[in-house]
Amino acid sequence: MHLHLTPALIVVFGLFVLWAVLFVLAEYGDVSLKPLKSWLAAASWVLWGLSSVPFAERLPRPWRAAALTGYLATSLLLAWVKRSCLFESKIKPSHSLASLLTVLQPTYVAVRDVTAASPWYAEKFGLRKLAAAEQPSKYGVALQFNEKTHPVILILKDPAAPRPAPVFFTGKVEKVRDRLMVRGVSAGPIQQDRQGTRFFELLDGEGNTVEVSERP
Repeated sequence: MHLHLTPALIVVFGLFVLWAVLFVLAEYGDVSLKPLKSWLAAASWVLWGLSSVPFAERLPRPWRAAALTGYLATSLLLAWVKRSCLFESKIKPSHSLASLLTVLQPTYVAVRDVTAASPWYAEKFGLRKLAAAEQPSKYGVALQFNEKTHPVILILKDPAAPRPAPVFFTGKVEKVRDRLMVRGVSAGPIQQDRQGTRFFELLDGEGNTVEVSERP
């Protein structure tokens, strides 16, 4: 029995082998995949053009299908490379509170020393620092729980424009408070506002107030 290899199947197999090689290099060889982003982006646009522009009508149908398949597979590969390059370190924290805390929108935290404050948020909350190329500003430090969550952005305090205390949301107020206190965080008692929402306040490494509240 002979396997009939169509152009599309050959493209998929080749890109799968490429992904496997890149995965091994990134995970076990400590090789940065960042230089590949521009090449993969260019390749995906070329393959999209080959499968969609009028020129593609001159290509045999199997090759048009191969170009479209290559575009889809390359786009997926590009998305994976972007995720693998998102954070400064590939090591995932074993004590992250990502399963308990939610950041509903980009959240700014005003601190005196951005560089010194970021390790505290990484250690206590399990946030991960974004890679230098992914930082939204050179004047702050952005951290996220994972690639799907909004960032927590540490910025320098401006006495002329004070910011409200940052808020993390959770469905398990007691559990979050207990875990943070075990990690040495100074957390206040659980309170309840006029709407019946429970919350508590804590102090970060600089003594800035941070609020953890039930989800609205």
